[in-house]
Amino acid sequence: MSAQPGFSAGVGRWAGGADVFDGTGRFVGGGADTRHVQPLVPGQVRIDVSFIGPFRHSGHYIIHDHGDYRIYDGPANVGYAEALSDSLIDANAFWPTLGLSQRFFLMVLPGGAVQLSLALMSRGEQLMYAVVSQNDRVTDQAPPPSVISGTAYDLGQDPTCGRGVILLHRAGTWRGQLTLLDGECAPIGQADALETVIPTERGVQISLVGGMGDPSSVSLISDGWRAWTPYGDPTPEVVGSASLYGGRAMSGQFHHRAAQMRVWRRQVITHDGRQKAVVNVWYAGGQRIGVEYGVLGFEPA
Repeated sequence: MSAQPGFSAGVGRWAGGADVFDGTGRFVGGGADTRHVQPLVPGQVRIDVSFIGPFRHSGHYIIHDHGDYRIYDGPANVGYAEALSDSLIDANAFWPTLGLSQRFFLMVLPGGAVQLSLALMSRGEQLMYAVVSQNDRVTDQAPPPSVISGTAYDLGQDPTCGRGVILLHRAGTWRGQLTLLDGECAPIGQADALETVIPTERGVQISLVGGMGDPSSVSLISDGWRAWTPYGDPTPEVVGSASLYGGRAMSGQFHHRAAQMRVWRRQVITHDGRQKAVVNVWYAGGQRIGVEYGVLGFEPA
């Protein structure tokens, strides 16, 4: 690991709403999510959490902060997290009272007032829940949590989760800057990123400029809950698939044939659809060779 400044932007009180999906991407309910992050002694942080939704959990855990990585030392959460910057963590952990393993990223957006996160909760290899959260720093001016009115009975059959559109697949352009890290998470630069989205009859065409896959283009078939590359002859240059959650979050793996690299892409869009947090982890075989992350803003077509 490289010397990083540590994850400092998360200290404080946070509250917000979460959309919770089952392993197939169907909406199963909303959640009220609160966190209190407080330093104890140098190098040690306590997090008190409360989550009330399709599953319920409350408790606290202690974090031993080593700058570029953190040890989650229980009792409520046990695991390891990389602090990829002072505003982004990427964690693998286990919640003992739930019996669930967690792959998780959390990013504090510029300005320090909003967090976006995606938690993939599994038991064994079976994905049980995907939790898409947006939390606001608690102040006297903090807005109430944003929610879509509806029931799990109805919204569970709607891949847009009541929004009427797959936010990830809207026609338009995502623009912003990505920070690039090497395989040891040492900073190696920044790249201006441009992602152009064009809906098609069966799904969407996405072209990417900037970053480690520059340039690339992928055609996807989508049913709203999943997206995958079609079979073609010749085989497309980029192949893979992704899971979609409420049309505003995704997690998927894509193989870039020319470079022989695989990328794990994760994204979460804000409730208002204007910004998205992007975390891409690049691999050659099973070896991580790089990471890129950032916040992109949406410009409709």
